[in-house]
Amino acid sequence: MLVLAAVLGGSAFYGIWRVREYQKEQFLKTQALQEQRIKEKAEAEEKKRQETEKKKRQQEEVQKKLQKAREEAETAKKEKEEAEKRTQNIRNLLHSLYDESSDSVVMNTSKNAKIFQDAQNEMWKLPGSFEKQRREFQEIIDRISEEWDYLNDDLHYETSTLKVSAEQKDTGYTKYWVCHVETFSTSQLCSALCGGTYGNPRRTVSEELADHNGVIGVNGSGFSYGNGIPAPGKTMIKNGKVYNDIYSNGNILCVTGDGGMFTAEAGMTTEDMLNRDVKDTYCFGPTLVAEGKAAVIDSCFRQRARYQRTAVGMVSPGNYYLVAVDGKGAGGSQGMTYEELQQVFLDLGCQYAYHLDGGGSTTLVFKGHVLNMLTDNGGKERPCADILYFIDAGDGAEGDEILIHEDEAMIRRPGGKSILK
Repeated sequence: MLVLAAVLGGSAFYGIWRVREYQKEQFLKTQALQEQRIKEKAEAEEKKRQETEKKKRQQEEVQKKLQKAREEAETAKKEKEEAEKRTQNIRNLLHSLYDESSDSVVMNTSKNAKIFQDAQNEMWKLPGSFEKQRREFQEIIDRISEEWDYLNDDLHYETSTLKVSAEQKDTGYTKYWVCHVETFSTSQLCSALCGGTYGNPRRTVSEELADHNGVIGVNGSGFSYGNGIPAPGKTMIKNGKVYNDIYSNGNILCVTGDGGMFTAEAGMTTEDMLNRDVKDTYCFGPTLVAEGKAAVIDSCFRQRARYQRTAVGMVSPGNYYLVAVDGKGAGGSQGMTYEELQQVFLDLGCQYAYHLDGGGSTTLVFKGHVLNMLTDNGGKERPCADILYFIDAGDGAEGDEILIHEDEAMIRRPGGKSILK
């Protein structure tokens, strides 16, 4: 009996355990099911939230695109209106100099020369969509130039105060532009900080040149991509104002008030530069020509390969050359070494020459057009920090505000023909 009781008791205990285990399994299954449902609900809510967010972002993106399109349309409308006003202004200026009905040109007086310059400055600022109008104006400019004995076409610009000629050369492995610039006064060789600030924002040479009514210009110093400062850590003087007061590292291009150029020797202070009438500085280098001879290219300029180059040279104050070398295979051009570029300036008879920032920064703008092959950003201009450029000197009348070059480049014969032709 005791054995039977024990067996029965064990069976009862086992039965209770099995019931509890079953209940436990059912509870766990129910709990897992609830958790699964909660998870699925959460996932569904998250999916719904994400879809809502996606739709919201899509709507916002659509609104942004619409807003951008409206802004672009408004900008285009304003630009068109400005261009139309500019077109009418140019037409009025040119027609005050030329009577189409009688094919007559007014006399080349100081007042009329200024009108002639202003008309061309405005014409260069017209957008590409106004090419038909530009051709129309160029025909009138050609007629006035013929009457006044000037040469003005795509590669030439001439008035009584400024003469520029551009020529593309090809060595077989390299293509490059040589621009001869002859000025009337010392005020025509200019420099500008892009955007008018010492640092960001950087701007393209075309934009900055147009704002200053420059006829021709190039990019200047190397710069910081981060803050846009030209020649960071180096001497910086622009229009006689000191932006960075530090002694020369021996590689500073100095432009003086009398139109001269020199490289500030190592250790030269900013005060020393100002005492030598330095009005503008640039820094990249190296110096290519000094005192009419090939300058020693310092070992710190380790780049010996052919490359894109921008450089400026001076025969004498008032007589300059700008050179822009294409490279990176653009247009079949490999670029130049420093030594090859140096020889270009020696062959041009320059007493001084200096290499400015090159590579993708190399930009030569003449009469509103980029002449060289651009390789940065798919052929777009790289925004730079400062530029070197030339302007027309107004009517050319002598006065206290205009200093004429002692070695005058624009002297004319009694008959009115330029001795430079």
